[in-house]
Amino acid sequence: MGDANHALRHWFRQGGWTQLELARAVGRLGQARGHNIAPDSSRVRRWLEGERPRHPVPELLAALFADRLGRPLTPADLGLAAPPAGEQVSWDHRALVTTLQDFTRSDLMIKRRDVLGATAALATGAVLEGRLAGWLAPDGSGPPPSLGPGRIGTAEIAEIEAATRTFWAWDAQRGGGLYREAVVGQLKAMTDLLDHGYPDPIGRRLFRSTADLARLAGWMSHDVGLQATAQKYFTLALHCAKRARDTGLGVEVLSRMARQMVHVGRPREALSLVALARRGSGSRLGPMASAMLVTCESWAHAALGDLQAVDRAVGTAEQLFSRAGHGETPGWLSYFDRAGLEGMAALSYRTAAEHRPGAERKAEPHLAEALRLRRDTYRRSNLFDVISLVGVRVLQGEHAEADRLATTVLGPAGRISSTRTFDRIEVVRRRAEADSARSKDARRLADTLAALRAA
Repeated sequence: MGDANHALRHWFRQGGWTQLELARAVGRLGQARGHNIAPDSSRVRRWLEGERPRHPVPELLAALFADRLGRPLTPADLGLAAPPAGEQVSWDHRALVTTLQDFTRSDLMIKRRDVLGATAALATGAVLEGRLAGWLAPDGSGPPPSLGPGRIGTAEIAEIEAATRTFWAWDAQRGGGLYREAVVGQLKAMTDLLDHGYPDPIGRRLFRSTADLARLAGWMSHDVGLQATAQKYFTLALHCAKRARDTGLGVEVLSRMARQMVHVGRPREALSLVALARRGSGSRLGPMASAMLVTCESWAHAALGDLQAVDRAVGTAEQLFSRAGHGETPGWLSYFDRAGLEGMAALSYRTAAEHRPGAERKAEPHLAEALRLRRDTYRRSNLFDVISLVGVRVLQGEHAEADRLATTVLGPAGRISSTRTFDRIEVVRRRAEADSARSKDARRLADTLAALRAA
């Protein structure tokens, strides 16, 4: 018996079970899975007080709480695993694979009708830094574990990579909600492949492909509002990129974590993640990847109202972009082009204008370029550009023009399965609502935007 298990107590309270109810639920699920177990309420009490249950109880509890609460949980989340100090995910091969298997299995089990309403706290500050600290360690990952021979080669991995590119394209077109479960299922299959031994080139490529899928699962989870789930997938993706020794892909994962932090109102955390990405990459980043990272920084500065820092960051990003040669963009950065650069600059200035009136004027030329250059395959990004433009018009007091844009151009938002899209619309709607007392056009715009979200 050790100290009380505060993590398990927390989730026990969230679940609303009595000790007897949980004991019976564990017994029923265990028997359904072929285990002969029948805990009683006193046993549950001892678990809560710190006793460590034996296999398969931690996995059964994680499955029950995940189903009950509508969010993926692992035994480690319940305080029933022993991660290394300061980390929740081990950088060791076998432990990483086990965590991937547990988390994807748990994610696939949760009730789909509950998942979009699931909420959980994001890790921040020292806790998050501890989880990601291994990113700065030397590349050497120690001797490979003793594993049975793998079953796939380069041809099969190429097929997986092609499927992942298709998933990314679907996400850009339709949002994360429609395909997230399919991506998590593919990731679960990938993690099972990792539980075998391969020659180093195959093993690294397999971990790189897994990192790409995990960052997509994280991005889709972020897109539909599952922020803690997204952060866990991003963390796992970073670990896999580290195992693959792909510094650039790790930086890209950290950049998505930074954008997530700005979106949820934690821009200082975003700046810390950008700094972490730079420390881990040293001088190995090319100008295109560096430009992408600086655009994340500009948005974080904008959310803090630091217009001078936004100016510096946007200028730096443009200089870096202009230095990038043709063919220098790695596959994981294929989404970042001139339209992406201009769209992020516009978003930064529109965001800064919430704190520094007049900054929206600087957004306009960037928006014009983004809307002119944006590829048709990036429908959600195009909607983000239009939302930024509507926001600029509201800040300029041109509510009638903003309503025209919202009515004629933002209609496709209802066909995008993306909570993030509607979160950005809501920011503009609240501003229009604040102006509605002195403007009928603002009132009409607020109603138009509210109807888009309700559609």
